[in-house]
Amino acid sequence: MSNSQDKKQFWQFVNFLRQMPQQAIDRLALELKANLRQQVKSGAESHLGEKRIEDLAPIANRQHSPKTKAICQFTVVVVGSLTFSAGTQVLTSRLGALGTPAAIAGAAVVTYLVDDRATKTIAKSRIHHDGGRELKAIELQNLSPVNEFDSLFYESQIALIQKVEGKYIEKQLPVDGILAGVLSAGEFTTALWIVMQLGLPGGLMIEAIAASIPVAFIWIAAAYQSDRFELPQYYADLIAKYLPYLFPSVELTQLEAEEVLADKEAEEKRCKYLVKYYADGDKSGRLKNVAMAEADYDLNQIRQQVQQIEAERDRAKEERWLKHRQEVAELPQKCPLTQFDPIGTPEEIKQSQLKLAKERQEWIDKETAKLESVRTEDLKMIFDRSEAQIKHLQERTVIVQEKYDRAYEQWQTENQE
Repeated sequence: MSNSQDKKQFWQFVNFLRQMPQQAIDRLALELKANLRQQVKSGAESHLGEKRIEDLAPIANRQHSPKTKAICQFTVVVVGSLTFSAGTQVLTSRLGALGTPAAIAGAAVVTYLVDDRATKTIAKSRIHHDGGRELKAIELQNLSPVNEFDSLFYESQIALIQKVEGKYIEKQLPVDGILAGVLSAGEFTTALWIVMQLGLPGGLMIEAIAASIPVAFIWIAAAYQSDRFELPQYYADLIAKYLPYLFPSVELTQLEAEEVLADKEAEEKRCKYLVKYYADGDKSGRLKNVAMAEADYDLNQIRQQVQQIEAERDRAKEERWLKHRQEVAELPQKCPLTQFDPIGTPEEIKQSQLKLAKERQEWIDKETAKLESVRTEDLKMIFDRSEAQIKHLQERTVIVQEKYDRAYEQWQTENQE
């Protein structure tokens, strides 16, 4: 069975638990209920992880190179330093020859801070909105759960999203935004002063619009950088935090993932069987209590495993025999003794042919014996491996059968009293 089919069965089982009547859940044994709760929690976290990764991946995958980011920041800083340096020269005029370089440097620093803080502010705002929207949607779904498993499903998702994205979702003092706003106000004031010195026609309104252009440019550039650089990095970090919660883990190899899914499938079948027993009981009347039902299920599973091992053993033996027959049939073509020199009298040539045929047959017989020896060893290995597996299952059968018998004796004792 493929991984996708196994995962589909896992989701079907989790959804089955989420739709169970609460009355049936109340009758479950504590140990079984704890097992089922863990299944639901694992399913909820994996489901949320897959969904969030699917939502975040398109943006996370469009990261640009650090070089592109540096060029973009450099361009913004250069434009800002040249634009606002005329205003900062008022503050650096007493430095003499160093006044102009100092003014440009000061304007560059302020522009860089505004650009950097504005970029982070916009990115965090988008993350806060996106994560908060997802959290709110889950909380709304949890307002009317079908049963405690359904409620646990949403509670687990709420806990996970708060754990992974909590620092972005929670309301915090927008330090970056305040700093960017204050510095932007300073830049606007500086730009307005410069424009007013130019005496543009149209009055204060036109001057204010003109002064806002460089500030708007910085914020537009910040929005672009946020979308292309900052946000993809944030989302990539969030994806990395969600990956450990996926089922099966992405860190497993294909073979390991298949084994985990197979174990999960077996566990799900057992749990589903017991849940059905708790809900409906045993209509045949043969199984008197839960312990008998558990043991009976385990015995049936052991029988199926033995049958599967025997079938696999027979199939492996048949394949090995077919391989042996093919190898033996190919020996005449592989024989290195194929030529002789037709020199001499007809009688001598005939004797040479007979000798060659004899040598070829001896070679084929020798190689056939080797192949038969290898085949015998392989068949023995196949048999020994299957016998060891069956012996282990037989030992388990004895233990489980004793459990079944004890459960029946307990039922008899309780009913006699």
